[in-house]
Parts: sequence; structure tokens; C-alpha cells
Amino acid sequence: MSEKIIEAQDIILGRVNQICRKLGLNNVMAQLYTINYLNDKPMSLDSMVERLKISKGSVSVNIRALERYGAVRKVWVKGSRKDYYEAETDIIRVIMDRVKSLARDRISEAGSMLTVSYDTINNGNQSDKEEQEEADKFRNKLDMLKKLHQKAQYMLDLLNSDILNNMLNIKNIKGDEKESSAANA
Repeated sequence: MSEKIIEAQDIILGRVNQICRKLGLNNVMAQLYTINYLNDKPMSLDSMVERLKISKGSVSVNIRALERYGAVRKVWVKGSRKDYYEAETDIIRVIMDRVKSLARDRISEAGSMLTVSYDTINNGNQSDKEEQEEADKFRNKLDMLKKLHQKAQYMLDLLNSDILNNMLNIKNIKGDEKESSAANA
């Protein structure tokens, strides 16, 4: 690979690192996805270690996580016993799948928290009028949180629907990428 391509990739990798740090995201996963996306050939774990100057263990753990998320896939390279990976090139799909997964997990956690909180307050012994009023006020706050949770669930349902895909015009973006690739060839 030419020095200029490596230099250009390093600029992108540096910016990806900054973005991940600001968003609290796993920068190793982002770097691995980025480096696989930017390379036109599948990469072995060893080549990723060498390119990013990180441990093989870190590369191995994080590349498998990316594989579970559908961001990279293992590919066979003729004549080699090593594992090779290539990136899913539909970046919008990768990002949206990850956003939906994270949102689904957080919304589920919030739902569980609300259920446990309702159970706790409803099974409590409010022995006097003051404790009963306190419990009622708490229940009202839980009701407000439940409404917020329902709205979040509705938004997640929208993310999973075709409405968002149509709004983002994903099909046209994919078509633009193909046209751009054909024009550059």
C-alpha cells in the first residue's frame, strides 16, 4: 500500500478516534471497521494488528464483536489458513443496525427497571396515610416514566419500520454509490 494511502487512512482513523471518544464509543471496533472498509482486500488479524499497532487479543475480541453485529464478515482466502475479514460496505445499514440494537437494549433495561419499581411500591406496606400519599406520588412519577418508555418504544418501532428507510432514501444513496463507483472506474 502506498505511503499516501496510509497517510490518508491515518487521517480518517484519527478523526474516527476523536468522534468515538466524544460519543463514548469503542474506538477499537470503529478503527477495525474503518480499516477493513478502507482496504480493497480482506485483512487478516495479523495485518490489522500491524496496521493499527494494537494487541492481537484486542483485535480478535473486537473483530468478533463486529462480526456479530454484521459490520464485518469472515472470508476465505485461497492458500491461507488465517482468518480474513472484510467490511460490510453498506455503512448506513451498519450504523442503523447498531443504533437499533443499542436502543432496543436500553429500552428493555428501562422497562425492566419500571416493572421492578412498580412491583416494589405496590407490594410495600403503607401503614399510614402519609406513607400511602408518598407511595401514590411515587407511582405518579413512575407513570410519567412509563409514558416516556412507551414513546421510546414507539420510536424504536419507527426505526425498525420502512418509514425511516424511506425518509433516509437509503435505496437512492446505494444507487448513488454504485453510479459514483462506475464513474470512477
